[in-house]
Amino acid sequence: MADDLRPVPIQELRALAEGRRWTIDQHLGELESLTPVRGELQAIHRGNVLEVTGHAETIVTLCCDRCLQHFNHPLAFRTKELLWLGDAARDAGLSEDDVLEAGAQVLDVEADALTESLDPRGDFDPAHWTFEQLSLQLPVVNRCGPECPGPNLRGSGPGEAIDPRWAALKNLTP
Repeated sequence: MADDLRPVPIQELRALAEGRRWTIDQHLGELESLTPVRGELQAIHRGNVLEVTGHAETIVTLCCDRCLQHFNHPLAFRTKELLWLGDAARDAGLSEDDVLEAGAQVLDVEADALTESLDPRGDFDPAHWTFEQLSLQLPVVNRCGPECPGPNLRGSGPGEAIDPRWAALKNLTP
């Protein structure tokens, strides 16, 4: 079932055996991107955990840390995440056999892998979850590519002024 990316109450997801599906084809308010974020997302309530599976991609504009030029960078993710529903299960030290309520399918998970939690009386926000997954794909160091010219310390031609952002570095060159 396709739906917009508005938050959905977790209790509503509990009532849906197949969970809820979202088709993503829009810009996210929290992420400035050149292209709409496109992908799919599914959330299934599995007792004490919410199983979220999805993939999405977009293109963002970044500023190179070396030459200060802007460049386009693709972002994409494909992931599956299990979110604890409430801190009580984690604090009780439940094992993977106890992760799901009685009568539900047992998932093969490591207890340490479940680090995120949601309030079972709260909402699941698919837009924010997608934003978080894409943000995790942003590079730590922004480089425009292997051919990056580096900082322009001498200006682009003879007699041109040095870029004022790099003027202090001129004293370091021989």
